[in-house]
Amino acid sequence: MKYGRNGATDGRRYEKPRVSEIAKLAGVSTATVSKVINGREGVSSSTRARIEKIMEESGYSKSLVTTKTSQTIELVLTEVMANGINAMIAETSEYVKSMPIGITITQTGRGKRSEESFREILNRNPLGVILLLSNATEHEKTLLRSRNIPFVIIDSIGEGSQDTLGVGIDNWTGGLIATEHLIKLGHQRIGIITGPQNAESAQARYSGYATALRRAGIQLDPELVAYGDYMPERGYECACQLLDLPAAKRPTAIFACNDITALNVYRAARQRGLSLPADLSVVGFDNVYPAQYLYPALTTISQPFDMIARKAVDMILDARAGSVADHYLILPTRLVVRESTTAPKKS
Repeated sequence: MKYGRNGATDGRRYEKPRVSEIAKLAGVSTATVSKVINGREGVSSSTRARIEKIMEESGYSKSLVTTKTSQTIELVLTEVMANGINAMIAETSEYVKSMPIGITITQTGRGKRSEESFREILNRNPLGVILLLSNATEHEKTLLRSRNIPFVIIDSIGEGSQDTLGVGIDNWTGGLIATEHLIKLGHQRIGIITGPQNAESAQARYSGYATALRRAGIQLDPELVAYGDYMPERGYECACQLLDLPAAKRPTAIFACNDITALNVYRAARQRGLSLPADLSVVGFDNVYPAQYLYPALTTISQPFDMIARKAVDMILDARAGSVADHYLILPTRLVVRESTTAPKKS
């Protein structure tokens, strides 16, 4: 029998395929299919991928019946850094402290993510997974769905499907209010250091910046746009790029699209003898340590990490109970004004 996507058969009503039928289509034994279904070792990566593709196309989904669900929620991230990742770990741990739930951290590393990381998650069979990976692949999501493990994507790229849970923030408004704050102070030459161009959060923050300029009648100058990646090294390079412009073209203020980048704007400015905020105002995005302890303390856009964590955990628990109300939530951001922004010097 040939199965179409989502288990629909050609011209016939839906029938869930049997393990023996999947084995026949894949040209393997039923024992091999069982190993794949239960996340066990002893199957080559190519065979495993072929079987999982057939399972996905036929709509096959099976929970791990031989492994007890562990009372943990797994946070999957690229790497632990001094940014929103640390805040999410802290807030999630705090929220579940009064529950019989533990928190597990999985770092996938940069570059091509290891599929083995996700297979280890399947073997642990957690209560649910919070993906701090906005670009989680369809294959990674399929692996989790194949075990009926609820997962929530934080700040996902693009619109998720009805069976994908997600929590995001209003990045566009964050970019808008950050730039409007600088405009209200009197700045006209406002630079921006973006996040990675393929990240929806970065695109939305840039769009908010551009909208604020347009509403104020300020022409967007391409020379004042530097394309970063949310990482410190590139953030520093972008800050140098903007601050090395001729004095007449140099920005009097910079909107850095995350706090790590803002920290490196401070570094580049001081290396050039610029005083903050007298010579250069700086706005960040995240409101994470050490933003309030910098000198001057950083004006930034605050993400509600406590609410993000609570909503993500609640979604997982609701999914386990079969009562998810909202599949995707957008939470507000707010401007926190500190000492790193002031009116520009008069010419």
